[in-house]
Amino acid sequence: MNYRIFAESMRVCKAMPQDKSKIIKNMLLMSPLSQWKIAYLSHAPSSTHRLSDEDLREIFYHLTDLYPEEVEDNPNPITMLAGLSKANKTVAITDRVFEITKSVLETLECNEQRANTIRPLFSRITSQDLVGFFFRLSNRQGAINRHDITKALAHANGELMRHVRKASFLIGLEKVCDRLSRQESIHDVLRPAIGMPMIIPSPTICKVQDVPFGRCLLEIPEGERMTLHVLKDDVRLFNAAGLSIDVEESTHKLVEAARIKEGIYLVEYASGRDVELMFLDLLTPSVETLPFEKRRNEIGCPKWLLKPMKDIEDATFYLEHVGTKQPAVLWNANGILTYESSVYESVLMNIHEAHKSVFMVVGGVYVKESPQARPKLSKWRIAVRDGDSYYAVGLVDIDPKLSLMRFVNPHKIVEGEEVSMNTPVFVNVNVVSSGWGDYGAYIQGVIESVASRAGRNDCVSIDEIEALTKRWDEEYGDANEDMA
Repeated sequence: MNYRIFAESMRVCKAMPQDKSKIIKNMLLMSPLSQWKIAYLSHAPSSTHRLSDEDLREIFYHLTDLYPEEVEDNPNPITMLAGLSKANKTVAITDRVFEITKSVLETLECNEQRANTIRPLFSRITSQDLVGFFFRLSNRQGAINRHDITKALAHANGELMRHVRKASFLIGLEKVCDRLSRQESIHDVLRPAIGMPMIIPSPTICKVQDVPFGRCLLEIPEGERMTLHVLKDDVRLFNAAGLSIDVEESTHKLVEAARIKEGIYLVEYASGRDVELMFLDLLTPSVETLPFEKRRNEIGCPKWLLKPMKDIEDATFYLEHVGTKQPAVLWNANGILTYESSVYESVLMNIHEAHKSVFMVVGGVYVKESPQARPKLSKWRIAVRDGDSYYAVGLVDIDPKLSLMRFVNPHKIVEGEEVSMNTPVFVNVNVVSSGWGDYGAYIQGVIESVASRAGRNDCVSIDEIEALTKRWDEEYGDANEDMA
């Protein structure tokens, strides 16, 4: 397909207020064997790097041999670069533009090399069409989003949108596009691979008036969420960030004694509880559309291993069971599994009324909440006071409206990258659950704000980590009895 068609389609999408997927669908139908290339050029689903305006200006200087003082003040780098075109007609093909785009963003690290790679396009693509090319290279927000891409892929290939969305979440958008280009089914990849790491997104923090479902099951968080992978000859555990955890012998014996079948299970570990490891959900149901309530029945474990939950006819009545201060998770009884913890599956209530404690932030971790998403610094490692030093107790989420980026050292934006702090940072954490057990210290909560006036003496000590939740257990003992 000629790149002129793609560039014109992007200009039309930019002018359209909605339903941009129809334009992308038409391009996919024109290039059925290059669906990933169309998706990649339309949106940045998996790029770990985009070019800043400073990068683009440097590329311009390499291409023209000009000095900064010879250029007007505060120029638009995209307009400057597109203006270098000498072509009267676009003759480049989309496949070649894709190769150059991918090379510039994902392979080359030197702007001089990037300039030399881009140079041939100035004689093959018009100035008007080059604007879209450089816009894709830049770190600016484009007109196309992930929803438009998945919707277009579904319509162009005769698939259900939720199937495309779920498959892209599990195996990545590139592999989904490749399978669709080869006219292969995506139905056999609509579940995660047993034994492989997976991210557990936290439930959406929500107010009761915004809960989009009625009948639900109420759970009181007591520990740390993990995924338990049961294979024919092995048992594996991963934490919420997808990091592997050494499995204790007691867990192996528990799985064997309870005759847990092969699959992936969402479990909760809470130290000191009568049954420390309890099952919440089945992540590999026999039928993909099985609602949450029936998935719990399909787990097939003894009743004492299944986390107790209270059946509520409507979410608006949850306060009658837990009060206004106890954090609680509401599970949609009819919720369909998406592996994204969407607001239609589960919501976290009363989080802003939770017990607030001061912790020290010692670093953060970049994670991908889905394979096609750009890595986000959404998990922060917090620590408690241990004598004159600090002891890291786990990873927690952060309020989306809060940023700690000004406190971190320079780093690369790569999945799994651990960032360090450039100064001691203390934060207020809404603690949902915490403890210390066979799998070490753990904590579940949300960073609410920076404790700008806090110091080492204000920080939770290592001896208090278990007491944080024990106070809740005593205060809300009646609520827990009601869950039985």
